[in-house]
Amino acid sequence: MSNLNTFRARMRQRGGFTLLEIMLAVTILAVIITAVYNTWSAALTAWKRGTQITDTFQRQRIVLDTLSELTTSAVFYGAKPELYAVTGTHSDTAGDSVSFVTASDVLLPPGEGIAAGMRRVTLSLENDKDGNVFLGLVNAPALEDPDADTQNLIHVLSADVTGFTVRYLDPQNATWVDHWEEKTRTPSALEFTVTFRAGSAGTAPVTVTRQVDIPAALYAQEHGGQMPLLAVPGVPTTGQGGGAQGAVPIPGMNN
Repeated sequence: MSNLNTFRARMRQRGGFTLLEIMLAVTILAVIITAVYNTWSAALTAWKRGTQITDTFQRQRIVLDTLSELTTSAVFYGAKPELYAVTGTHSDTAGDSVSFVTASDVLLPPGEGIAAGMRRVTLSLENDKDGNVFLGLVNAPALEDPDADTQNLIHVLSADVTGFTVRYLDPQNATWVDHWEEKTRTPSALEFTVTFRAGSAGTAPVTVTRQVDIPAALYAQEHGGQMPLLAVPGVPTTGQGGGAQGAVPIPGMNN
């Protein structure tokens, strides 16, 4: 009987774990869990950062593509240059402002109808009620006097923009100027420089520059400086001399 009890005691000793072994096992398990968590956390952080950066670049691309679309669809009628003039002001502190008539309907709210498929757009930096800067867009009837003192709704084109400057390519001497006040001709291209604020992913502010040709002005250069009359549904075309004149299609424009 004593031998049997001794055997059982030995078996119990061999089948158990010491406190040191248990502590070592717990320590190893904690190290493994910590390593797995850190790896997962780093991967999740990288994924979120990549997604935020991608979203930021996408918003920047949309803003620049919108500016390009509005500019390439700019229109000008030689019979009424005062109604279709491009106007641009420059400010080193408040940002630039540019206004022109376009046939594009990009970002045109349904409630703001346009006459004969055209509208005058004004792009400038604005401040909201909290003082935050944004890039604003104002729509106005194309046949309205651009100097008329009317109140139009300011739409937020982008709340990410903190800087906005525009330069104008003079078709006569092929030089870039900071402002445009010519009433009888248009610049052959616009250069937009847009600064976007730092993103939530910790990215630094980004400044992007894009030059956009104006097909109507390029056409004028090739035809002795005469601006064409664009075919817009519902609008009769009249030449400089007052006589009827056929509409001239412009490359890149929807007639």
